[in-house]
Amino acid sequence: MARARKSEEERSMDSLMDAMTNVVGILLLILIVSSLGISAAVRKIVANIEPVSEQELQIMKTTRENTLENLEKLRQLHNNMDQKKLEEEDAQLLVAELEEFEKNNKDLLDKTSDIEEWRKKVEEEEEKKKTNEEEIKVASNELANLKAILDQTPKREVKEAKLVKMPNPRLAPEEAVAYYVVCTNKKVYFVGDPYDHVFRVRDVIDQNFTKLAFDGEGMGSFTYSLQGTRQNDARTGYLSLDETVRRNSRLDKNYAAWEAIKVVEFKRSGAAPNYTYEVQPEKGMLSRIFGGQDRRDLTVQKFRIDEKKVKAFFGDGAMGPADFKYFIDRNGTSDRLKLSLGFKEEGGQTPQQIKEANSAFQQACKRASVNRGSLLYYYVSPDSFDTYLQAREVSEAYSIPAGWSTWKGERLELKSLSPRETVRFDMNSLPVEEYRKIADKSGAALVAQLNDEVKNFDAKVAEAVPKDLPEAEKPQFIAKLTAERKDWIYTNLQPWARLIFEAALASTEVTGEKEIRIDVHPPEIPHTRIFVGSRPPEKPKPEEEVKDTKIGAKPGGGNQPVGGNRLILD
Repeated sequence: MARARKSEEERSMDSLMDAMTNVVGILLLILIVSSLGISAAVRKIVANIEPVSEQELQIMKTTRENTLENLEKLRQLHNNMDQKKLEEEDAQLLVAELEEFEKNNKDLLDKTSDIEEWRKKVEEEEEKKKTNEEEIKVASNELANLKAILDQTPKREVKEAKLVKMPNPRLAPEEAVAYYVVCTNKKVYFVGDPYDHVFRVRDVIDQNFTKLAFDGEGMGSFTYSLQGTRQNDARTGYLSLDETVRRNSRLDKNYAAWEAIKVVEFKRSGAAPNYTYEVQPEKGMLSRIFGGQDRRDLTVQKFRIDEKKVKAFFGDGAMGPADFKYFIDRNGTSDRLKLSLGFKEEGGQTPQQIKEANSAFQQACKRASVNRGSLLYYYVSPDSFDTYLQAREVSEAYSIPAGWSTWKGERLELKSLSPRETVRFDMNSLPVEEYRKIADKSGAALVAQLNDEVKNFDAKVAEAVPKDLPEAEKPQFIAKLTAERKDWIYTNLQPWARLIFEAALASTEVTGEKEIRIDVHPPEIPHTRIFVGSRPPEKPKPEEEVKDTKIGAKPGGGNQPVGGNRLILD
């Protein structure tokens, strides 16, 4: 019986030892797997695990520490069991605790097998944290630099708001008179009426005629007529201003040298286009002018000026009133001169000056305000818009309608809003003595050229025939050139030669102020023309180019202003 009991106790002890051995083996296996880091199994498991947050990782670290602590307790228990025998009840209790331990720590065993992968993730997160900390540090330094720059940046000046009237676009009245104002260089330049400037230039030219006249030898028109206000019978145009000149013994004595100037001319008869021309005998210039009569109504004319002399006289803006520079240029290829204005730096008025009581600008506004139909028109350069607003504020106080437009440049050409038709002209300003000198010199030279053209006409036409022209075409070339050249001499060269002497005679009789037509309008300078040379045709003109080349045939020509020149007010 005792043996049997002993045998049963030994079996129980053996079972307990087996269980203990299994538990210890499992724990040792866990330690071995953890220490060896089975890389193959780890990679396989890592591929299937979900990402773990840092919070979950911290929980796992805590659980692992608890497990290790329990493992240490278990080892201590194993050592104690080796030292003493355990009662059966204690052994059963220990078996139950081990089973419970295995059950409770199953998830831990699964996760602790991936401990190396978690360690790598932690290291990666720490590296990312370091990188972020560096970026934050750089951003903080940059922010500090920007703040320092901002602290040194001056505060933006907030300018006072400008009150601008809303525009009310409308056409200026047809009878309105525009006074121009230019705002440039942050100053105000009151230009006024363009006619004031072009007539001022005209008067300066007339006063300096001796210096500016064309008195050389040339072939062309030396004169141009002044038109009066009387219309012709058909009321299609205005008649030239005439003056009656009587031929008497005194005139013959004073102009005996002219009678010694012998003139040879063509006489034309027949009807167009079959005119016939006959060479007239030589005749003295006085006899040619009066034609056997003792009196003639001769056209009052002015002599032309020399373009080069005018350019040298006025220079490159060297002349002009206080505020402006006058630039005088030829208007294209015409025989007209035009005016453009420049603006002196020392001229004009500042916004402060125009606001002063009785300033020049305010005086101009007062004068304009009393003239019915007056308006102000502003040309504003980009640098002077604020100046314009202040000038407009001043002019608005005088209730003058106004408009404006932008303008950019160094010179300005002004056109008249309402072209004038007539003007009073002092005929006493015609330089009689200078006209006589030009007739004596240039007139005599032009008559000599006329005589040469008439006397040697056939030879000159023959010289004009091209040498390479086929013989069959030469007769037609000569016939056409003969007709055109004789017509040019008859309608141009012969009148030009006579008019030099006639203009000089008419100037001796005309006196006082006369009302005359204005031949051109600003920016062209009225009653002023330059000498432009012209020669007889050297070859026939093509049919489509045949035109009237007569210079001065229609005073004013294509230089009359186009109708409907209207400004926009606002």
